[in-house]
Amino acid sequence: MPIDLHPADPLIDALVADLHPVQPRRWTREVALVAGLVFAEILIYAALRGLRPDMPQAMQSPMFWWKTLTMGSIASLAMAAALLSLDPAITRAPRLAWLWRGLALVVPLALASGWLIDAGASGAAALLARLDWRDGLDCLANVLLLSLAPLLVLARFVKHGASTRPERSALAAGLAAAGLGAFVFAFHCNHDDPLYVTIWYGGAVLGIAGMARLLLPRLLRW
Repeated sequence: MPIDLHPADPLIDALVADLHPVQPRRWTREVALVAGLVFAEILIYAALRGLRPDMPQAMQSPMFWWKTLTMGSIASLAMAAALLSLDPAITRAPRLAWLWRGLALVVPLALASGWLIDAGASGAAALLARLDWRDGLDCLANVLLLSLAPLLVLARFVKHGASTRPERSALAAGLAAAGLGAFVFAFHCNHDDPLYVTIWYGGAVLGIAGMARLLLPRLLRW
């Protein structure tokens, strides 16, 4: 029995003409790309502005490690949450739920711990001196600058992801980028005062995360 072969439908041909195969996401490749970018930023920033001159002494101080590990922890948790949230298959999975809870707990506790350590150790008159607003504004500007490249990379991941909760993905991406920018700047900044770090670093991180929360959802596919 002969088979009746119908000519292809022009409408279908037009619909599939611009289709291209989509490569599956690989979170290891994305993490490696961001890590390489941060390493490059550290080298470039050190070449342009240098590391803090007292780095050998600073590395013996627990406050230096509190500052860098706090920023690194915020960045790591937030980036994990952001990248996992772009996969709709695990958006509601328990392993992602604990990351959201971890972020909600770690970020305020890590930043507030600086205040809890010794905010009241000196009188009110000394607080303004400890905050050093001129260096503080420089801190805000530099963390914002150093956050831009990680934020652009993460925004690209977000754009090509498939998040079912775009606001959360955007917030996590902003926290990750800000944490990475603050982590890089910590190797140049000579302020280890917990109050200073809580106010200026914390303000920069939360401000950048807030901006990402407002802007990035517009880039999401879903």
